[in-house]
Amino acid sequence: MSNAVSAHDALQTARATAAFKFHLDTHLAKEDAHLFRIIRERVSVPDQIKAVGTMSSTMPGNRVPEFTAWIYPLLDDDDRENFTRALQMLMPWEVFAPTIPLIHQATGDGFAELTRRIPELANGNADGPCP
Repeated sequence: MSNAVSAHDALQTARATAAFKFHLDTHLAKEDAHLFRIIRERVSVPDQIKAVGTMSSTMPGNRVPEFTAWIYPLLDDDDRENFTRALQMLMPWEVFAPTIPLIHQATGDGFAELTRRIPELANGNADGPCP
């Protein structure tokens, strides 16, 4: 991929990107099918929360919107709820609250289900109620 971009060849870059996406999608599908199931079955919820905290503590703050927009559409309703609750446990409310509009934007129509499960999201964001 790096070679294709460095060559400034749009066709070569497009081909490299397609190949990369194919391998990434395969990898992520295997994670979904195997790794996450094993984690749910064998790692306690407190240890899962600790792992998420460790990973999230290394993320630069300016990347949070990009990460939120990427991760939430990949999660089903149960995983969205679990992930959001983990974030709530890891962050003080004043740090978590500004992410609510980002979550709303990333989940679109799925935000209604998430707020049904976690009611404080519906009107607990930093800028007032979500639209």
